[in-house]
Amino acid sequence: VFISQYAAGQKEALRAALMQKTQSAPVHKEVKVQLLGNASTERRGSVGRDPRLALREVDSATTIAAATAAAIATTAPLLRVQNDLEAQVNSVSELLQKLQETDRQLQRVSEQQINMRAQHEEPHCHQQVSELEKQMNAFMVQRIQHLEKLQEQQMNIQ
Repeated sequence: VFISQYAAGQKEALRAALMQKTQSAPVHKEVKVQLLGNASTERRGSVGRDPRLALREVDSATTIAAATAAAIATTAPLLRVQNDLEAQVNSVSELLQKLQETDRQLQRVSEQQINMRAQHEEPHCHQQVSELEKQMNAFMVQRIQHLEKLQEQQMNIQ
């Protein structure tokens, strides 16, 4: 862990550290801790105090800064991935809703067309359809019988 201190006006350095792209495979990283704040005023304020206490405060601040930097460095890519996934899920959800609405509209149109056809069709059309179905069934029975005869002949030949 590397620790650096920056003045309060250097937000760009922190942003640059947070915006680094990460690799998809787990990689060991060195995290550079950057303490934000004015280091010279902190030192001047601690002149009248016990040096051991000031050292402990610096060590404590350094530890906190290191832990914070490590947490940010490890969670920033995960948060980015989570945000990307949420955006993709939202777009897929929107597309799904559009598809469902389109499906409902198509079903309505289909039902309307069926209703219109049923109203315009005459009763003799239904009779013709029934006759055609009977003829198709008779033809299928003849076809099946013919195929059975062919199969029987083939078995005899074998």
